[in-house]
Amino acid sequence: MRKPNLTISFWALYTLAFTVVLPMIIYYSSVDGSEVPEDPTNFTYISIGIAIVGWILLLAFYGRFYVKTVFANKSEILKNAKEGTTIIATVKNKVQEGVIKQTAVLQLRLAFTNLAGTPVEAGYQLMDSKPAERRYEKGSQIELSVNMKKKAGLVVPKGIQVIRNVPMVYLYTFIFLVLIGVAVYYPVSADWRYFVLPHPWTLIPLINLGTALFIGFLIGMIGKVSGASKNAVRMVMYGVKAQGEITSYNQTGLYINEQPQVAFNIEFTDKQGIRHSMVTKKIVSLLETHKLGTGPVEIMYLPEAPETVVFYEDLSL
Repeated sequence: MRKPNLTISFWALYTLAFTVVLPMIIYYSSVDGSEVPEDPTNFTYISIGIAIVGWILLLAFYGRFYVKTVFANKSEILKNAKEGTTIIATVKNKVQEGVIKQTAVLQLRLAFTNLAGTPVEAGYQLMDSKPAERRYEKGSQIELSVNMKKKAGLVVPKGIQVIRNVPMVYLYTFIFLVLIGVAVYYPVSADWRYFVLPHPWTLIPLINLGTALFIGFLIGMIGKVSGASKNAVRMVMYGVKAQGEITSYNQTGLYINEQPQVAFNIEFTDKQGIRHSMVTKKIVSLLETHKLGTGPVEIMYLPEAPETVVFYEDLSL
């Protein structure tokens, strides 16, 4: 199994090299360092203004991410484990997907009664730091703490231990210091008349902001076409099970990792007796396409938003 930390570190450093180091290399390889800067023009002032706004946004966004990742997330998880609503879940199935630093990565199938009183089964990934104790075998019970105050919701085991990933903290700190260093170094050491596009000081914040927006858009699109719900935890915790019927289905022409996206036309009657008809999409494994067909299917829907449904077998925390 590939180690996530190594993958994240590689791409973080690769992105840093692309968005910070590369603009410097290109600029200094194409500009004569002995050239005297021209007198400032409107373009100079516009470039400096854009760069200042860019640096403020970049450092604010990354600073927020840094503080949340390094400091706030641990406190939030521990607070939720202590104050959240307790649910007793039974392990229906366990698959060990790998081991990271003597910690087993488990994919569990949990059965419990959700906050709407509906018996459900849902997938749940858990990091077990003591796999030798075999605490999560089939038939064993887990106390889960559920906090639905935030839109996405948070579900963690009671008594969870949260340990900061020191190498990742160092990585995020290094990136933050590099950005701060570049933002401060040029205004202190260089003539501000040089600060016109494509000078690194004006270009770097724009490239980083553009890259962040592109990655965010790409992740959002992948989540959308894959059928992943933004309210996955809310669906599990407040959803109501119903018997639906697939009236038709067809491939949309989109593929993720060579797996086709399929659109399903589904009809069902909610607990109020109202009939609903909608289209839901998800990525289907090529190995499963032969199983597709019309007919009855178990679904989950949110009472306050019955147009939002997921297949019962796809429920995951």
